Amino acid sequence: MNPIIPLLMWNLSFAIPTFGGAAGPPVPQQAVRVRIEISASEQTKYAMQSHIAQTFQSLGGVQLVEADPRWTIKIVTLTIQDQQGNTTALGVSVVVLEHGPQMDMLRTLTQAWRYIIRAGLLQKDQPLEVGLRQLIAGIDQLPETDDLGTLAQHKMSLIPVNKLAGTCQDIASDFHARFLRSR
Repeated sequence: MNPIIPLLMWNLSFAIPTFGGAAGPPVPQQAVRVRIEISASEQTKYAMQSHIAQTFQSLGGVQLVEADPRWTIKIVTLTIQDQQGNTTALGVSVVVLEHGPQMDMLRTLTQAWRYIIRAGLLQKDQPLEVGLRQLIAGIDQLPETDDLGTLAQHKMSLIPVNKLAGTCQDIASDFHARFLRSR
């Protein structure tokens, strides 16, 4: 008998409920690491960060981080002013990026190719297949790998300034419902 089969059966036994009806105490899920990037005036940026953080704290399941996130929420704002220079509204663009295993793989491949080229292990003038020649020629155009992500969502809206708190709560709640509730 293959020795891996008992190990798999043992591992699967943790997910199957017993006949007594209880599968044991629920296992708390680890908080998802989320980075918030906001492009706005300092006052607006601080207010938005505060409202989003409060909403995530009340919903749970999110840890706000500066580095190594699983998700990034990028918010870009544009101030809309009337003819007297008073701010009347904000244009808000929200982009949600997912950083995951596919991005880790792409990051590793990109770093490996850059190392191979820079270390001189593969010269640009060596005879190569056409596709590999194109890859080597384009290696310098690859994006920096720290912020790679998959676009998961993009929304744009125009909001009155007095609706900023509610909009931030909606951003956090929508993210939580769309991307975290199904975990």
